[in-house]
Amino acid sequence: MLNEYGWLAPAVLCGLIALLGNIVLGEQVLKRQIIFIDLAVAQVAALGAALSQYWLSRYALFSGSWFAEMIGPWVMSLLLCGLIALMEKHYKEHLEPMIGSLFVVSASLAILLVSKDPHGADFIQGILNGQLLWSTWDDVWPLAIITTAMLVLISVKPEFMQGSGFYLIFAILMPITVKLTGIYLEFALLVIPALCAAAYKGVRFFIASIGIGTVGILSGLAVSAYYDLPSGASIVITLFLVGVIFNIVMQLSRYLHDNKMAKNY
Repeated sequence: MLNEYGWLAPAVLCGLIALLGNIVLGEQVLKRQIIFIDLAVAQVAALGAALSQYWLSRYALFSGSWFAEMIGPWVMSLLLCGLIALMEKHYKEHLEPMIGSLFVVSASLAILLVSKDPHGADFIQGILNGQLLWSTWDDVWPLAIITTAMLVLISVKPEFMQGSGFYLIFAILMPITVKLTGIYLEFALLVIPALCAAAYKGVRFFIASIGIGTVGILSGLAVSAYYDLPSGASIVITLFLVGVIFNIVMQLSRYLHDNKMAKNY
């Protein structure tokens, strides 16, 4: 059985590593109340991927390597996150709708960019759903190295995440995870575990978030592999269901606990 599903190991590792990075970023996103930032940066990274494939790939210097594929997404994400950091200082009151506007504009630009390609629809679908199920060991190492570097940085210098440094980390990590997970799953990994565990603080928040995310990823990958379904969409659904079940169980536990305490008095 293990040998039969051993090919899923890179996908599982990529999913769990992406989850870990997204939980750290997701906590900040909820605190800053900039939920749309993930969709906007993910979409801009996708626009950068389209630029890399349809424009930069024409040049020998920018074709045939993983780093060359990531130049477009990284440049676009860094530019967008820099712009959002400036808007946060000067237009905080309207930050969310402005970020949402950037998302829809970048999505439209990506559609226009691939519209003349007969395979453009497949490219867009791949960006939305990702390719997590078909991850290889070559996908694991870059994601693991950059995520580890992020965790080391914020553990040594936690204040870095409080200021504009958050946007720099977001812009570097997001394009790598979007390349594997797709826009839908990336948004789900960032928001759903952090949102479902928002009632907890500190270590309990991370334990709850990781637990929800891990069960959601593993069950989603299993459903995807067994029924031959898109991995991104499958994990989004299972992640959502696990989050809902977790909250129902927690609320039921609180209700029973409060009733028990009331009876004792």
